[in-house]
Amino acid sequence: MLDVAHTYDLLLQAKNPGEAAPVAALVVALMSRGAQVNAAGAGTWKLSDGEVTIDPLLEEGVVKGLDVRVPLLDKTGLIESVLKALVDVAAEAQGRVTDPQRGDAATMLGLSSLLEEYLRMARYAGEYGAVSGALGLSTWASPPEEDSSALRWVLLVGVFVVALWAGWRTINAIRDANRPQETPAPMNGAPKVPRK
Repeated sequence: MLDVAHTYDLLLQAKNPGEAAPVAALVVALMSRGAQVNAAGAGTWKLSDGEVTIDPLLEEGVVKGLDVRVPLLDKTGLIESVLKALVDVAAEAQGRVTDPQRGDAATMLGLSSLLEEYLRMARYAGEYGAVSGALGLSTWASPPEEDSSALRWVLLVGVFVVALWAGWRTINAIRDANRPQETPAPMNGAPKVPRK
């Protein structure tokens, strides 16, 4: 079985790369926004669109950031609201938000590219990892295109009209074949012969 990611990770880190994260300030900022985290930075955060988990990111025994794990879903509402809140948290705690999937800073200006990567990962997780929340993006479960339904109706009406016309022609041909043949009546007078 393939090892498929089930979350999209965003990192809350120190403003300068390589420095230890300001965990205390990040925890306070997260808690002020409703996150349930302990002093080390581990916990959960319930938002209007869903819930994310938060864990400290340790490198060589030093907390380099807080890893915010957003579940992969077939909608982008949760990732959008998480990013908006994390940008505010980072600004308040003198930190930054990074996107390790793209290897870039996560900002509201780069939201569209972050959403593209999120949906790509969610689609893959739905198809190959059976991530239930992302199955709606799977090509196996993709709904038909909107335009095809109108075309389908036009074709259906066209086939119905052709079938109706063919049936009418067949009935008329059968009726004409079953009519008694009438012999033409002789004309009064001699037949006219063209003269030279």
